[in-house]
Amino acid sequence: MRHTMHFVLYILAAAVTAFTIFLLTAAITDYRPADKEELPNLSGLSSRTEDRPEVPHNSNGSGISGTMTGVLPDSLSILCWNIGYGGLGDDMDFFYDGGTQVRTSRERTLANIDGIVEEIRRHSPDIILLQEVDECSRRTYRINEVKMLQEAFPDYHIYLAYNYKSFFVPIPVKAPMGRVASGVVLMSRIEPEEVHRWQYPSRFPWPVSIFNLKRCLLTATFRLADGGSIVIGNTHNTAYDTGGMRTAEIRWLGKLTSRLASHGTPFIIGGDWNQYPPEYIPGPAETSNPHFTTVALDTALLRGTGRIAWDSSARTLRHLNVPYGPESVLTVTDYFYVSDGFSVDSVNVIDLGFRYSDHQPVLLKVTFRQ
Repeated sequence: MRHTMHFVLYILAAAVTAFTIFLLTAAITDYRPADKEELPNLSGLSSRTEDRPEVPHNSNGSGISGTMTGVLPDSLSILCWNIGYGGLGDDMDFFYDGGTQVRTSRERTLANIDGIVEEIRRHSPDIILLQEVDECSRRTYRINEVKMLQEAFPDYHIYLAYNYKSFFVPIPVKAPMGRVASGVVLMSRIEPEEVHRWQYPSRFPWPVSIFNLKRCLLTATFRLADGGSIVIGNTHNTAYDTGGMRTAEIRWLGKLTSRLASHGTPFIIGGDWNQYPPEYIPGPAETSNPHFTTVALDTALLRGTGRIAWDSSARTLRHLNVPYGPESVLTVTDYFYVSDGFSVDSVNVIDLGFRYSDHQPVLLKVTFRQ
C-alpha cells in the first residue's frame, strides 16, 4: 500500500513539474509586441532611392517623411480577404465554433492556397489586404504561406504583421493545435513610404493570453501625386470577446482615424471586423450561437471620420459549427471604412461558395478626389 501511494505521489509530482515547465516556457516565449513597430518589406523589391528626389517632412504634422518610393494612382482597387490560413475551406467545421475538426488535410490546405492565389490573380488588385496568413504553423503543416505569396506575386511589395504567435497552443487536448505563427498581410504594387504594426489595447487575461491572439492594425502610408499622403489599413478584430475587447479596439481606431483626419490625411481601413455593419440586420441564428456571435460595429466610437463601404447583397462569413452546406449560418463581417476624399465606385463580395475559406473576398474600387 505504501509503495502504491509513493508511486501515485511520484506521478503527481512529475505531472506538476511537467506542467510548470510547460507554463514557464510559454511565459518566457510569449509574444510581446510593442505598441507600434515598423515592418520590413519582405518582397525583396525596393525603389532606387538614389535616383529619386528627397521628400521633405510632411507639413501637415502627420510625421511622414522619407524618400519618394512611388506615387499611388487616383483610382484604386483593394481586395480584402480573410483566407482562413488555407485550412478552413468548405469541407471544414472547427472545434472552437462548435464543430469537431482541428485541421483539414495537407493536400486540401495546398489546394485552398492555390485557389486563393488564382482568385487574387484574376482580379489583379492594386492593394491586397489578407487576414489569417500562416507562417509554418502546425495547423497548416508547416507550410510557409507568406513565402508562397512572395513567389506567386513577385511584383508586389509585401508586409506581415503578426497577431498570433505561440510556441504551442494546447487545445483541444486530444489533438492540440501546437505551434501557431500567423498574421495580417498587406501587398501593394506601389511601395509605401512607411508601414507599421499597431497593437490594439485588447488582451485576454493571463495565462490565456499566452496562447491567444494579440490583435493589431497594419497601416501603410502612400504618397500621392500632389505630395500628400493617404493611409491604407488592414484590421482583424477580436472574435471571441471576453468583455469589452472589440469596443476597446474600435475606440482606439477612432482615435487614430481622428488624428489622420485632423492632419488632412485620407484613409481606408479594410479587414475582418468580426462585427457586422450598423445597417445590417442579423437573423436569430447569427446572434444565438453559443460559440461565436457577432455584434454591430459601434460607429460612434469612430467619431464620424468616415463611412462604411459594404456589399449589402451578399454575406462574407459562414459559421464553422458545420461544413458548408444549406444549413450553414451566414453573416457579414468583412468590409471597409473609408474617409472623406474618396468616391466609392463599387464594393462587391466575390461569391466563391466559401470553397477556399470560411470568408468571401471583398473588392473595393475607389477614386481619390483631389
